[in-house]
Amino acid sequence: MFAIIIGIILIILIFLWYMWFLQKKNASTLNKLKDQTEQLKKAKLDDKIEKLEKMKLAGASSDRFNQLKDDYKKQTDQNFSDILTQMRTAEYRNTEFKVFGSSSLLKKTNTEVADFEKKLSEISKGFDDLLVSNERNATHSEELQKNYQSLRKQVLTQSFNYGSATDKLEDELSEIANLLDKEKQLTNKGDHIEASQYLDDIKLKLGLITDQLKVIEPLFHDLNEVFPGQIDEIKRVYQKLVKQYFQFQDDIVQLISETQDEIDESNTKLGELNFDAVNTKNEDIKQRIDDLYETLTVEIDGKKDVLKEQKPVLDYLNHAVFQHNRLDTRIQKLQEGYILTDKTVKTFNDNFTMLNEVRQEYDADVQRIADKKAVFSAVRNDFKEIVKHLDDIEASEKTINDDLNQMLSSEQIARNSVDDYAKRLEIQKKMVEQLRLNGLPDDYLDYFYMVYDEINKLYDELDAKQINMEDISKQVIVTQEDLSNLVEKTKKLKYNVVLTEKLLQYANRYANKNPEFTDQLVRARSLFDNDYNYDEATEVISKALESVESGSVARIKETITA
Repeated sequence: MFAIIIGIILIILIFLWYMWFLQKKNASTLNKLKDQTEQLKKAKLDDKIEKLEKMKLAGASSDRFNQLKDDYKKQTDQNFSDILTQMRTAEYRNTEFKVFGSSSLLKKTNTEVADFEKKLSEISKGFDDLLVSNERNATHSEELQKNYQSLRKQVLTQSFNYGSATDKLEDELSEIANLLDKEKQLTNKGDHIEASQYLDDIKLKLGLITDQLKVIEPLFHDLNEVFPGQIDEIKRVYQKLVKQYFQFQDDIVQLISETQDEIDESNTKLGELNFDAVNTKNEDIKQRIDDLYETLTVEIDGKKDVLKEQKPVLDYLNHAVFQHNRLDTRIQKLQEGYILTDKTVKTFNDNFTMLNEVRQEYDADVQRIADKKAVFSAVRNDFKEIVKHLDDIEASEKTINDDLNQMLSSEQIARNSVDDYAKRLEIQKKMVEQLRLNGLPDDYLDYFYMVYDEINKLYDELDAKQINMEDISKQVIVTQEDLSNLVEKTKKLKYNVVLTEKLLQYANRYANKNPEFTDQLVRARSLFDNDYNYDEATEVISKALESVESGSVARIKETITA
């Protein structure tokens, strides 16, 4: 019980101490607020208001002043009085130990004092702006007036640099002059805010004109000096070339006229201060002028090249004709004894046609030069095409000549090959004759006589009045392959004959000992002697011998191989 009482007493003491502490804190806050309000009282703006009233403001400046003055009156007469009342109330509550209510009210008052101080500062600045606006506007106006006069003098005295844009620039300067007059009127009336806005507009427009002058001068320089000078030069050169009987594929006079129209149109756009259009036009004009220079230069250079190349091209053409005629003579002579390939004849005839066309083209160009009607750039291109055609003809006729040489070489090779084939065929015949056989298999004989006929056919074709080496070369390859096959057939035939004879001789030891074996032996002899089927005879006797003596056939084969 005693502890509870002690606890309650402690709580009361702590609460009383906190109340005392909060009262002291509130008192300190009140003192600070009193100091602030004293300072705010001293910061009265009545002097500024009096000065501004003497300035006899008008228009937007007057409206601004009245608004600020009303705001100031409201702050001082109402808001400031409310603040002082709240401070007295808070002080009374604090002395009556109503510290919580006092603290809450002081917080609110502190916020309102800060707002009042901020608002008063804004109003004061507004008054200051109005007070200095006259002086600032006067300085700014004087500066802009100087800039205006300087620009106007520049435009008037240097109008030759701005061409058709001068009128538009003078209109813009007149507009600025009107704005300066209006600003002066507003300043005299006391409407410094509205006057300031005019000054800002004037500054912007003066800056725009300054920038325009920097753009206009180089553009007009091109239109007034560079382009006309180039056009005059092109006209002089063109007239000089015409007197020298130069011809042109393009209508130079028309192109010059169109370019001049572009210059005039660009000048019109410059007078409208349409710089994007002028830039685009000027780039197009530059390209047109470059193209005109290029056209004239191409013809001048073309004439130099044509006069330089005229004789070399003629010499090359004559050389090509000479070479073609010489090849023609050779071909005609060879055609008496040879049949040339269709490709060779066609290529040669195409070259003849092309040479005639090239000659006609060259003669026509030379005639145009003589008649002073030649477009030299076109003639130069013709000469290049002629040289290219002659190069192609020379290359193709070299190939034809090489093919003819190859054909003659192929003939000798073919003759040697056919002679060799005939000798090898005779060897095969003698090899078979040495076997002293009663006869030969039909398939072997057919193949032998096929090769024999092929060789005879080659002899006939090589001895023909006109030799077709293309066909002969193909047949030589076929005959070579067939002869190789015949050699293999002969080897196989000889081997089987020798083997069968040895096998039959060896088989005699078993004759009459085994009836079945004897039958196979008789059959094999009949196949060998009567049917000339040496392959089957070998197979029959080999099988019979193996049945009575395994391995005997292999031993006999080894003797043949050895």
